[in-house]
Amino acid sequence: MKIELNDKWTIKTAKELYTYTSGISKGSQFFGTGYPYLTFTEIFYNYFVPEELTSLVQSNERERKNCSIQRGDVFLTRTSETDNELGMSCVALKDYPNATFNGFTKRLRPLTDEIIPEYAGFYFRSPIFRAAVSSMSSIITRASLNEKMLDKLPICYPSKKAQQKIASILSAYDDLIQNYKKQIQALQTAASELYKEWFVRFRFPGYQNTKFENGIPEGWKVEKLGTLSNISTGKCNREDAEEDGIYPLFDRSQEIKKSNEWIKDCEAIIVPGEGTSFIPRYYKGKFNLHQRCYCVEPKYSNFGKFLFYVLMLNRKYFLSVATGATVPSLRYNNFASMKFILPEISLCNSFNKLANSVFEKIDNLQQQITNLTQQRDLLLPRLMSGKLEVNL
Repeated sequence: MKIELNDKWTIKTAKELYTYTSGISKGSQFFGTGYPYLTFTEIFYNYFVPEELTSLVQSNERERKNCSIQRGDVFLTRTSETDNELGMSCVALKDYPNATFNGFTKRLRPLTDEIIPEYAGFYFRSPIFRAAVSSMSSIITRASLNEKMLDKLPICYPSKKAQQKIASILSAYDDLIQNYKKQIQALQTAASELYKEWFVRFRFPGYQNTKFENGIPEGWKVEKLGTLSNISTGKCNREDAEEDGIYPLFDRSQEIKKSNEWIKDCEAIIVPGEGTSFIPRYYKGKFNLHQRCYCVEPKYSNFGKFLFYVLMLNRKYFLSVATGATVPSLRYNNFASMKFILPEISLCNSFNKLANSVFEKIDNLQQQITNLTQQRDLLLPRLMSGKLEVNL
């Protein structure tokens, strides 16, 4: 892919502008407690490092020093299943005390102040840089990005004043996107709190007149996930995604890809089979699924939203039973044998009705995010190539 650049802009190699460092890799037993940790998924799907790092790792002082996160740092994924997913970037806009980052990524720390971080966040996601990465990626069993390749990567940038203007134009879209994401988070938190109030604290409608047996309301019982749902895995790989696909393709990330084929047509909760977060996703309809993801189909009607929050609030359990030295993985038996308290179905139905209104609002906000993202991504290559000049 060849993109003509503005001949007034500066072009240097990454070696002239950055130093490189790899992150830390640990077994699953080291995650869940400790110090802030920037995950591979967060790097892969965010232009900028999230405001707050919610993942934790038991890192030592040397690791926190060598793999620190400072304003201006650029993080690039150094390995992937396909070359078009290699070198996905994420830029830090502030310092993150005591934080470290994932071992399957490279940190590029600035040697100079020639490039402002706000501009870098958009440049490294632009078609210009993505094309440069793809042109030199090597594929054996997985695509990889080594330091010799990094040395040759071109970085193109205008004056600092122009960088600030470009960043401000694109940030206007990102600010709206982040605002909608915060609204979604607030709605999700409200629904989670309602679930906890009813099914964890047992303050559900009519609880004052309810008898308790063995610490739980009368008529409730402990069940296994595999007893109340049909659990299966997908069949496709990441490379099976198609830009013009018409069905959602769910993989281990929180980004929905597309496919022209579907393997399920049902109400389901999709749970990544490996990673460090195991964040579930609710969906109803036709979809395709990655082979390393679980599809949980409730056996009861009007039971999906309740089961979604059961899985959402049991992610620590998933992490505790996951195996794998570098990438924690969920085995089917451990996943299906997860236990939880099942209330009376009528109460699940009542909760489901309240949760439906929340999900509708979230869907509307998500559509707004999709529209803004498409608009930003159309503008991005024109600004980054200098074809669309900014007024300074």
